[in-house]
Amino acid sequence: MKLRITGRHMDMTPALRDYIESRFERLDRYGLKVGSLQVVLSVEKLQHKAEVVGAVNGKRVQAKTATREMYATIDALIDRVDAQFRKWKERLANHKPGKMKKSRQPARTPAKWGQDDDASPVERQAVPVLSLAQAQKQFRAEAAQPFMVFVNAENGRLQVVQRTGGGRLAIVEPYAEDGRGVPSVR
Repeated sequence: MKLRITGRHMDMTPALRDYIESRFERLDRYGLKVGSLQVVLSVEKLQHKAEVVGAVNGKRVQAKTATREMYATIDALIDRVDAQFRKWKERLANHKPGKMKKSRQPARTPAKWGQDDDASPVERQAVPVLSLAQAQKQFRAEAAQPFMVFVNAENGRLQVVQRTGGGRLAIVEPYAEDGRGVPSVR
């Protein structure tokens, strides 16, 4: 880590420079790619101010503090920069369960319909061609079924009738991901 330390309206003593360098060395424990950091110390009336600006892993780091004592100001500045480094390190570690990298498994070839080794045999059923009114009437007559699949006689599209929570009927139509609709079954 390269530090450039400057002082405004004050003299930079070797002891102050050594203190800053020793305090910034603790940031090396995060193992981040730190370019150069510019540390500016200044004194205005009774306020001792410290500011750091630089780049870490290609991102900007900046922190400012002010107290009545210069060494306390430097400590507060280091704490703020340390918090930013810790935050970036946590993002790199990424401990969130949904974001973890998954190991690649060999790709399985998709099984053809009815040829699954461990699945039950495929049951094929005919889908009736009905008008919307006929489908609603037939679905109401069969109260035990949660839904009914049919081909709409008017437009030739596959549709599903289902019961909603309030006892009403809802029509579900499949659609393509591009939003253009699904081709007819005719």
